[in-house]
Amino acid sequence: MHPRPRESKLIAKKNRILNEIFRCGSCSRFDLARRLNINATMVGNYVDDFIACGILIEDEPIASGPGRIPVPLRLRADHACLIGLEFEALRARAVLCDFEGTVLKKKSIPFASNVKRETVLRRVVTMVGELIQAAPHPVLSVGIAAPGQVDCETGRILQYELLPDFNEVPLLERLKKEVDEPVFVEDNIRAVAFGELMRGNGRGIRDFLCLAVRSGLGLGIVINRRIYSGCNTMAGEVGYTVFPDAGGASKMTDLVSAKGIVEQVRASLQSGQSSPLRKQLIDRGEDLSLSDVVEAAESGDELFESQLIQTGTYLGMIAANLANLFAPEKIVLSGEVPACSPLVRQTMERVFRQYTLPQILKTVYLEQGALGSLAGAVGAAWMGFGRIFPEEEEIVSLNLERKELIAPGPLTG
Repeated sequence: MHPRPRESKLIAKKNRILNEIFRCGSCSRFDLARRLNINATMVGNYVDDFIACGILIEDEPIASGPGRIPVPLRLRADHACLIGLEFEALRARAVLCDFEGTVLKKKSIPFASNVKRETVLRRVVTMVGELIQAAPHPVLSVGIAAPGQVDCETGRILQYELLPDFNEVPLLERLKKEVDEPVFVEDNIRAVAFGELMRGNGRGIRDFLCLAVRSGLGLGIVINRRIYSGCNTMAGEVGYTVFPDAGGASKMTDLVSAKGIVEQVRASLQSGQSSPLRKQLIDRGEDLSLSDVVEAAESGDELFESQLIQTGTYLGMIAANLANLFAPEKIVLSGEVPACSPLVRQTMERVFRQYTLPQILKTVYLEQGALGSLAGAVGAAWMGFGRIFPEEEEIVSLNLERKELIAPGPLTG
């Protein structure tokens, strides 16, 4: 039996109210009706339902001049918890959030350069389990932001070149065996972009890009305040675009990612002139990191300075290409590479301005993300809220068919 359209429409409207409060932190009935273009009486009825079932609470009225005093509404923080975990080649990060999205607890672990597939999966499961145990309230959702090419529907990592033997990984299947709570898998860069959209430097922006440059390179695309996933959820694989070079062509991720930079430096150290500093870095072997490269550049070594200038140049070209292609309002930068050194960031800005079309440059600009190193984990946790309370009628209808919907209170028309 198919759900009735009116039922789906009413639930979607109620969910829009919850999501707006989640984005804003607090909001009055009047502001909700105005922002969402929903009848004020209907908003009042829905809000009363939410308060009755313990999802919303009312704060003390705020005096703001003559007229009716607005009463702030906010989500009840102790109603439930949300968990988000994100991992990549170098590390895993996880957060436990309350129902308002505030981080209550966070965890981070590094991965060794030769880490095994089973070790990564076991640590991911362990981190999730530890946060579930630490949750002071019921856990409604566990979001996993996974790297590489991800089939979000089945929760499989199809390919991830930066970890050994990390192709065709049934991540969701593995987690469901270990975790009783509802769990989903999403692309990690889309999770970063979602976090910036909700409460970061993409908040209130209609169209923007999130360029994440970390152990790899990825792109989150936001169009009309919605995450764009593309066909088969494969949009955003900018790391697989290529630049011509002497050997034919190189993938962008090999040129500008943290792992790519280190590999280029390692090759230069083996073939170039030696010095005490360079010999010291050669001896670090597999432990050589981006921070070592930056430190050496700041000490005045020309090899490392040129590497950072080259990285900034490539990043500026990538950003200019994206700006010319999408004409976004801004490009939000995430990850350690753009922020690793003023030399990288300044070079990137200069090259970006040089190659972006003047008409597009009138509006678009580069801005560092607001959520820092936890962006992917926090974004995955907050995505869980949107999956529990979807705003799109078609998703509500599908969830009703599958009997997967948590209906937020009675359905009053």
